[in-house]
Amino acid sequence: MRLRLLELLREGPSTATQLARRLGESSGSTSYHLRVLAKHGLVEDDEGHPGGRERWWRRTERMMLVKSSPADEPEFEAAVAKLREVFLERDERALNAFFASRPADDPWEAAAFIGGWTIYATPEEVEQLSGSLLETIDRLRRAPEDRPPGARRVYVTWRALPQPGDDA
Repeated sequence: MRLRLLELLREGPSTATQLARRLGESSGSTSYHLRVLAKHGLVEDDEGHPGGRERWWRRTERMMLVKSSPADEPEFEAAVAKLREVFLERDERALNAFFASRPADDPWEAAAFIGGWTIYATPEEVEQLSGSLLETIDRLRRAPEDRPPGARRVYVTWRALPQPGDDA
């Protein structure tokens, strides 16, 4: 739920009630999770909507990247493992939804893409590739008022996974 709240707030500031409606949850539940996210510095009050009856929330960072290293605490590693699980489940749902609902004459059929390649690269080259892709992706994560006509929500995922035992 917290990850989903962060994703929705990426689209712009919102209230717990508005977020609850979009998630099919109670506003009490979303309020609780927003307060937890605020406690950890991931969301904050939106100063663009001061006062009023409802509290408006916004993300503190435009884009969040979570990386782990061997020196991280076990609790952090467990959280990263759970986050990976959430991402993989989301990927699976997105694939299933796409294949279950794609009309043959839809222009999105030609635009949609799934691919995979094996490359030989250094860690620095993979970081550069990832950074380049993230810049492009972030540019397309626009606010509703900035979206061109015909734009629709598209799920994009990226992985760069070194393969074990292939140090040739």
